[in-house]
Amino acid sequence: MNLQKILSYQEIDKKVYACEMELKQSKTAQEYAKAMTMYKAKTEDMMKKIREADEIAVLVERYKQTYKNIFEEINGLSDVLESFEELKEIDKYEKKIAQFQKELLNIERELTRLSKKMDECIEISKKSLEQLKQLEEIIMRSKFIMQKMKAEVEEKAKTHLLELKKLQAELPPNLIAKYNEIRKNKKMPVLVPASENYKACLGCGMDISSDLSIKLQGGQIVECPNCGRLIYNEK
Repeated sequence: MNLQKILSYQEIDKKVYACEMELKQSKTAQEYAKAMTMYKAKTEDMMKKIREADEIAVLVERYKQTYKNIFEEINGLSDVLESFEELKEIDKYEKKIAQFQKELLNIERELTRLSKKMDECIEISKKSLEQLKQLEEIIMRSKFIMQKMKAEVEEKAKTHLLELKKLQAELPPNLIAKYNEIRKNKKMPVLVPASENYKACLGCGMDISSDLSIKLQGGQIVECPNCGRLIYNEK
């Protein structure tokens, strides 16, 4: 009967799963995962600051060009002032120069602010780079240890894997495919019994439809609409 065979398959697979968890839940694996998460976050922070620095550099060049243009206009106006004799004309150009000077002062202030912001971006990028180097060392060390642990775990699970392979040949391919699909979603056990009244999944505790309940009573294996596990009638 397929039910008994797939349940036997799951019992052996639980031993393989325990071996996998031994590696995944090890202190080294946790350090590796933490370091990788931090590495990604630090890389994103550094790239953000680099992009920000690039934008600042573009603004600085733009302000420099504006500064140059205004300065040239001021010099031009100063030359014109020497040729004007009427006070009204002189007053008009003096006001224009005063306005230019005000604009130049604003540009100088903005350039100072941008310069400080650029220094901040560079400093943060330097610190991020140092932290990334430290994280790289942790990642490489953890990876080396995990490779050794993986080889040991695989050796431990070898016998169980051979048993699973043998049982696979005796089970419908579609059932094995569904089992593996659920297992990949980190739902273990994959097969769970129904409640005594056939109205709930004992994997997640949620109620199931009357149609599924009837199928269970008829000895069929059904899929829980909530958690996705396979429910069976253990009576």
